[in-house]
Amino acid sequence: MASLNLLVGVCLVYVAFLFAVAFAAERAAVRGRSGWLRTPLVYTLSLSIYCTAWTFYGAVGYAARSGMEYVTIYLGPSLVMIGWWWVLRKLVRIGRSQRVTSVADLISARYGKSNTLAIVVTVMAVVGVTPYIALQLQSVTLALSIFAGPSDAAGAAALNPLSAGFWVAGGLAVFTVLFGTRNLNANERHDGVVIAIAVEAVVKLVALMAVGIFVVWGIAGGIGPMMERIDASALGTWELDRSRWAALTVLSAAAFLCLPRMFQVLVVENDDERHVQIASWAFPVYLMLMSLFVVPIAVVGLKLLPAGSNPDLFVVSVPLAQGQTGLAVLSFLGGFSSATSMVIVATLALSTMVSNHVVMPIYLSIKPGGASMSGDVRNVILLAR
Repeated sequence: MASLNLLVGVCLVYVAFLFAVAFAAERAAVRGRSGWLRTPLVYTLSLSIYCTAWTFYGAVGYAARSGMEYVTIYLGPSLVMIGWWWVLRKLVRIGRSQRVTSVADLISARYGKSNTLAIVVTVMAVVGVTPYIALQLQSVTLALSIFAGPSDAAGAAALNPLSAGFWVAGGLAVFTVLFGTRNLNANERHDGVVIAIAVEAVVKLVALMAVGIFVVWGIAGGIGPMMERIDASALGTWELDRSRWAALTVLSAAAFLCLPRMFQVLVVENDDERHVQIASWAFPVYLMLMSLFVVPIAVVGLKLLPAGSNPDLFVVSVPLAQGQTGLAVLSFLGGFSSATSMVIVATLALSTMVSNHVVMPIYLSIKPGGASMSGDVRNVILLAR
């Protein structure tokens, strides 16, 4: 429980820091000093919302269960970015020329601004993304439960997952309202949200690499002994199922391009087409670093932890098992950053789609004179989001 209290305190400080960073970015944008917010580095780091908690935690579990197949989750987006000239460049240009604010807006624009089609896309996005958001909250509560410890003698859990999930969701809702949906602008860009996501991208990369370095040099004793452990494990021998690898790579590439949150940062938040060119090599490098220590962590976790341990949480449980509470807290912050950044941008994108393509058409049809009442329309949009 002491570890849980420490973790909660660290998380509160971390969230306060993110609020401060986002607030500073918003103030800088208002004052016209947002040049440093719209750089290739920030744009590249904002793409890291592809790496959700499922990627941060689950990639290790995926490797423990399926060997090298986990590489496909990184391979698809890397191929998309490397081939930016054929797809991403056109998406960004269409987004700018058509003033596109969401993936539903893009698809409807290609078919005569059909709002019926936009509604269909919006409903599909909400139905598909909502369970994915729930998985992010679940991953945070599962990681928290490791710090909370086992149930007591009466069988009562040390951590109430429903309560924990509720407070995490509430905090993310407040953040998203303050820096995402509180203000309206024509291009739907959100400087505070983007810079906070960029900071979280650095945190989760540092956290995962710190755990990997500890596993390789602190536990295994170096690269050579680590390679011997990998060769001796079940992960050391694997067969390449070409059709399955191809299907998973295409699926991850499609997810990278089509998910509402990715479209938000790839196209809507893009300020300069040249940023895509730099991100075309910088983001694959980021993904390579994120995947670098996945197999070593999986192999060491399978060896050291008791049978039946959840491999999806090896990133946290391995440092804790070795008495490295500080490293485990950093690892949790990495997973927490992965989950929160995804939830914030996903809900931001969904709220834009719902308000623009569902709520406003209904409101204007009920109140025909509403289109001329800008104040009322603005309030309806903000409330809907």
